Amino acid sequence: MSVITPTFSGFPEFLTPGRLSTAQYLRMIETGVLGPQDKVELIEGMIVQMSPQGSRHNHFLMELNRLFVPLWDRAVIAVQATIVIAESAVFDPDLTLLRPDANSFKTRHPRADDILLVVEASESSLPRDQKVKLPVYARAGIPEYWIADVEREVLIVHRNPQGETYQSIESHCGDDVVSPLAAPDFSFAVRQAFD
Repeated sequence: MSVITPTFSGFPEFLTPGRLSTAQYLRMIETGVLGPQDKVELIEGMIVQMSPQGSRHNHFLMELNRLFVPLWDRAVIAVQATIVIAESAVFDPDLTLLRPDANSFKTRHPRADDILLVVEASESSLPRDQKVKLPVYARAGIPEYWIADVEREVLIVHRNPQGETYQSIESHCGDDVVSPLAAPDFSFAVRQAFD
């Protein structure tokens, strides 16, 4: 995990050296100090570079997005959208199911209480997704967090956040069928997201 040190000379007037607040980080995005090409997230107040995406990661994300299409009438499906998880934690998860309140997202970033499900596709980022992001998601009360281990083609489903962990953790693969808590009548076989 590499931490980015801004390379511009001096801090803009809205920043002070040290850890960044959520508002400061979002202001850096709004003013163009950080752009989409930077591929970074805010973790514990530090700007952290995201891992590059391999072809397996991209394939999984495309397939998962396709599988989730039937949920369009019940949830907002956000792909790699900027989400405010907590103070000093702004992530761009691979896929997020949000409460169906899309109009309000024109004027603000989604927050933790908007989130029904977060999915992270992990290749080289597996340790970060399990050890760094998981406690942040759990503390924020994200009800369900899936980590897709794309190397092993395993979907690790975390539910029931408590403190910095999840009380229910199940691994699924192959023909195992999974359903998000927010849509228990919708399901698919895990292999469909990896095939």
